[in-house]
Amino acid sequence: MSRVRLLPKSRRARRATVLLATTAVGVAVAGAAWAVSQDDPAATSSTTTAEATVGTYEETVTSTGTFQPAQTAELSFAVGGEVLSVDVAEGDVVTAGQALATVGTETLEAELDAAEATLDAARERLDSDTDADASDTQLAADEASVAAAESRVAQAEEALADATLTSTIAGTVASVDVAVGDEAGGGSSSSGGGDPSASASSSSSSSSASGGAQITVITTDAFVVETSVGSADLARLQQGLQAELTPSDGGDVVYGTVSSVGLVATDTGSGSATFPVEIAVTGAVEGVYAGGSADVSIIVEQHADVLTVPSAAVTTTDGATTVTVVADDGSHVETPVEIGTAFGAQTEIVSGIEAGDEVVVPLPAGRGGDGEGDIGEPPGGRFPGGEFPGGEFPGGGGFPGGGLPGGGVRGGGQG
Repeated sequence: MSRVRLLPKSRRARRATVLLATTAVGVAVAGAAWAVSQDDPAATSSTTTAEATVGTYEETVTSTGTFQPAQTAELSFAVGGEVLSVDVAEGDVVTAGQALATVGTETLEAELDAAEATLDAARERLDSDTDADASDTQLAADEASVAAAESRVAQAEEALADATLTSTIAGTVASVDVAVGDEAGGGSSSSGGGDPSASASSSSSSSSASGGAQITVITTDAFVVETSVGSADLARLQQGLQAELTPSDGGDVVYGTVSSVGLVATDTGSGSATFPVEIAVTGAVEGVYAGGSADVSIIVEQHADVLTVPSAAVTTTDGATTVTVVADDGSHVETPVEIGTAFGAQTEIVSGIEAGDEVVVPLPAGRGGDGEGDIGEPPGGRFPGGEFPGGEFPGGGGFPGGGLPGGGVRGGGQG
């Protein structure tokens, strides 16, 4: 879902953004009807004034997602044998390369001894045939035998090393599914996550009944958020875009950057396709846990230092666009302006007036202003139920003009 919002000066300074509450949709509907009524001259019986202000507007794509460890290593023995030791438990903090468990090496050592003996014999044969001035064909065969024997030795050495299961990443042990006395079997294990460089894998996988990892290690100080977007928003996303992530449990907003955008859709089961997006959380974070949900706001475009007035103050007649400016002497002067982008209840003014100028804003019939920039309230005078849930807007403040025709613009620009 795409949205537009205005960042107040104080929020721009600290770069902390508050997302609009979902209940603002009801305000948008009421505000839109109010704006339409102002187009009817018969409905306009009074006016108020508003100041032309400068603010920063952001266009965002919103969704929900889940916090996941930036790296996850699912580890299992690559070789068979009886498990002799398990050196960690769930919750233990480990380093990359740390030994986690071992299997018996008697058979593996015997295989290495045999491979080394075969290599010694192959080298002796090559030396003997070389001294005997054997044919080139024979010497080539001897060299091939040596190379094959060397390869078998290397494999046997690697298998012996794999008798010790080590962690491929630094992190915390999330699960242990192996015990002393178990019979391990060879397979493969993987390690990966938000950091592509951490996707190195060590050969391994479990012979347990579950067939899953024998030991899983995750990072607990680095996270990614996995989310998805619809096809309408996909083209606006790219790697490197900034994102704001609000934990659904009410924790502090954290920030991240888009690290990957999937181009292969997944079926949600409702007939609509979504595309996976991964966001790498930046910096150290507290109070975030794997599996927690988050509201995601990806900033796809930002407009800084935009001069705007309430959209209701703008009039276009026969191709000429004007606003009515309140002069120093209190008179009303119809002033031609060039307009730009419409940001919900506000419209950008490219030229014609300056920040701080007061403009006249028509009010619907039956609505009166106080002459000091109060553009009135949506029809009915209040939000459904009498006031905004909780008594005020999330994070304080209000919408420019008291309503939200077009939806999605947060008020509070600077003069």
